[in-house]
Amino acid sequence: MEYQNKSKEENQMIPMTITDSDMIILNSVESYLQSIIGRAPLNQSPQEKLFITQQAKDYLYSDIVQRFPRVANYILQVDLETNNVAQGLNLALSKHVMDPNFINMLMQFLGKENNAEQNCVSGAYLARLMNKWIEQNVEVPTEKKKVEKDKDKDKEKTEASTPTATTTKDPLEPIRHIHWAVDQLLGNIQALVHARYTNLQESQIRAIAACIAMNNDDTVCQLIDSDLPITADILDIVENPEVFIRSALLLEKTEVPGKPTANQQAFMDSLVRWVYRKLNSQPTQFTYTKMAGFYGVVPAKVETKFINPRDCGNQYPNLKMVADQIINNK
Repeated sequence: MEYQNKSKEENQMIPMTITDSDMIILNSVESYLQSIIGRAPLNQSPQEKLFITQQAKDYLYSDIVQRFPRVANYILQVDLETNNVAQGLNLALSKHVMDPNFINMLMQFLGKENNAEQNCVSGAYLARLMNKWIEQNVEVPTEKKKVEKDKDKDKEKTEASTPTATTTKDPLEPIRHIHWAVDQLLGNIQALVHARYTNLQESQIRAIAACIAMNNDDTVCQLIDSDLPITADILDIVENPEVFIRSALLLEKTEVPGKPTANQQAFMDSLVRWVYRKLNSQPTQFTYTKMAGFYGVVPAKVETKFINPRDCGNQYPNLKMVADQIINNK
């Protein structure tokens, strides 16, 4: 079973553009309300204020959700550390998604659109925002704290039988609505990942699914950085993994960890084999055309690349024949 995906060219159904009107996203409900009606009349009743504020929120959110897939695609594709526009939009959206009403309106919009690409991009971006929130707000326990936490749980079980027992607050409660949305949007991919790796935790499965749903040049790098016990065969759940083959071939040695962990090394080794296998499985003329397009020039120089197809060996005869012709042997 495979997750249907499209090549990078076909996946441009979601434009990677930002317009001046997209800056409406930077508004909070309060700032948007003030921009359209100015200072509220002094004699305005609390009920009137509530009604006007709700109307402003509904209008603002309905406008933003229609832009969400495209803006999310833009943010996922650019370098967030250097792009000031993307930084501002990302910060604003990270605040909007904390409102369950916003997520409900977004899911209604996506349901009406019924567009697989929009669902994947939106799910991947929401997963990124959710993971970032968890990093900033939920303490990751050390081994010592984990032991102490287990002791506390045992204590809570004992105290639970008494009338004075209290319920421990769920630290993830503020983002349960985002969690739900991600599961709805990426559920099919998550199921395919889980079928291959039954030993992974739910959060790890969601992270892998989000990486794959991104369907861009960052996917391979993020899978390496995830440091999870997976291999590149996970990319086989994609029906057309051309964008991943391309990004793997163009991956620079400097972009991979210099001192990889055991999990990272296993993934990187499997990535090389996966690329060889994919390219070898096609007719030589087709592979030649694709590789020439990926590298952009023939003969191609691959001295700085992580993968050199000329090193594939005789067990990949089709790829070996093409690589000897297309890659500079110096």
